[in-house]
Amino acid sequence: MSAVPAHRREGAEDVPLFEIVYTVGALATAALCILAVTRPATALLLFFGTAALLLCIWRVEVALLVLVAVGPLEAAYRPSSGITLTKIAGVVAFASFAFHALVSRRRLVFESTHALVLLLLAISLISTANAHDQSAAITTIVRYGSFVAMFFVISQFGNDHDLLRRIAWVLTLASAAASYFALANLFSGRSLLAGLPYANENDVAFTLATALPLALWLVREQGVKRLVALASVATIISAIALTFSRGAFVGLGAAALWKVLAERRHLGVVVFGALAAAVTVLVLVNVNSTQVHRASLAKQKVAQENVVTRLAAWSGAAQLAVEHPLVGVGPGNFGSYFFDVTKRPSGTLLLTQVHNTYLDVAAELGVIALVIFIAFLLTAFSQAVRAARSSLGPPGLASALAASLIVAAFSGSFISAQYSAPFWLLGALIAAVWSQRDRAPTPST
Repeated sequence: MSAVPAHRREGAEDVPLFEIVYTVGALATAALCILAVTRPATALLLFFGTAALLLCIWRVEVALLVLVAVGPLEAAYRPSSGITLTKIAGVVAFASFAFHALVSRRRLVFESTHALVLLLLAISLISTANAHDQSAAITTIVRYGSFVAMFFVISQFGNDHDLLRRIAWVLTLASAAASYFALANLFSGRSLLAGLPYANENDVAFTLATALPLALWLVREQGVKRLVALASVATIISAIALTFSRGAFVGLGAAALWKVLAERRHLGVVVFGALAAAVTVLVLVNVNSTQVHRASLAKQKVAQENVVTRLAAWSGAAQLAVEHPLVGVGPGNFGSYFFDVTKRPSGTLLLTQVHNTYLDVAAELGVIALVIFIAFLLTAFSQAVRAARSSLGPPGLASALAASLIVAAFSGSFISAQYSAPFWLLGALIAAVWSQRDRAPTPST
C-alpha cells in the first residue's frame, strides 16, 4: 500500500501558501474573463491596474519611481473624486516599503531632518483639530502626510546609487513631459501662458525650476542618455521661460549665483544653462512670435494686480501669525480669513493661499512651525553641501540637490509651496545621500 503524503495526513490547514495563491489567482482570472464578455475595457483596465499594483508591492523601487513620476504631472489631470493618482501612489509606496521592511527587518535611517519633518506633522495635526474649516484642513493634512511618507521612504535608500540616479531620471523625464504639455497648451491657444489645466503657471514653474538642476546634472551621461537629457533640459527651460514666473527666475538666478561663487568648478554648467535658455527662448520667439507676444501681454496685464493682492495677502498672513502664534489658523484655512484680515470687500479676488511659503506656514501652522520649517531647509542644505564636499552619493548629485534646494527656497518666497512635492522630495534625497557618511560608498556604475 502506497504511503499517504505527509501534507495530506496533517489536514487541510497545512495547504502550502503557493496553492492558496494559485487558487485566488485562478478565481480572479475567471472573474475577469466573465467581466470581459460584457465590459472588455473595464476588465482590461482592472487587469493592468492589478498587475501594476502587484508589481509596485513586490518591488518598492518601482512604487517609488511611480510616485516621483506623477508629481510634475499631477496638475495635468483631476479625477472626479478627491482620490488622486499621487495619493494612491503614495499609499502604495509606503505600504510596499513597510511590508519589505518588516519582512527583511531592515535597519531604518533616522536623521535630524526626519525629526523636524515629524515635528511639523505633529503641529499640523494639532492645528487641524483647531481649524475653522475642518474639511480644508483635513484635505491639506492628508496631502502633507503623503509627502511625509514619501520623505521617509526615499530617505532610506542612500546606499542604492542606481535608484537615486533613476529617481533623477524619472523626475527629469516627467518634468519634460509636463513642460511639453504646458507649451502645447500655450501654442494651441488653450491657455494664455505655459501651464497645466489644474495649476497656476507659477506653481508649474516652481516644480520645473526645482527639477532643472537635476536635469542639468544628467547631461554628464554618455551617448543617447546625454541627448535625452539635453532635450529634457531644453524643454523644461522653454516652459519655465514662457510661464513668465518671476519667482522661478529669482530662484534659478540665486542657484546660478551660488554655483558661480561657491562652486566655481561648476561655472561651465551655469554658462551652459544660460546659453541653452537664451537659445531656446530666441527660437520660440521666432517660431511662435504671436503666442509669445500674447503671453507677455497677458502677464503684464495681471502683474500690477498681482502685486497689490499679494502684498495684502502677505500683510494679512503676518497678522494671523501674530494673532495665532502657537498653531496658526489651520492647514488650508488662510482663505477663510482672507477678507477679514486684508479688509478687502467681498466679491473681489479671493486668495486661498498667501503666495509666500514662509508666511503661509506661519499663518496656518504658527510661528513655531515656521522656525521648524526653516530649520529643516537649513539643515538639508548644510547636509547637501557637506555631502558634496565628502563625495557622498553618485558623483555630483549632492551639489545638484543643493542647487535645487536653493531654487525651491527662493522661489518659495513668491508662492505657497509647502504642500507640494519639491521641498520634501529634495529633502528626502539629501537625507538619503547624507545617511551614507559613516558607511563605505557604493561604487557608481
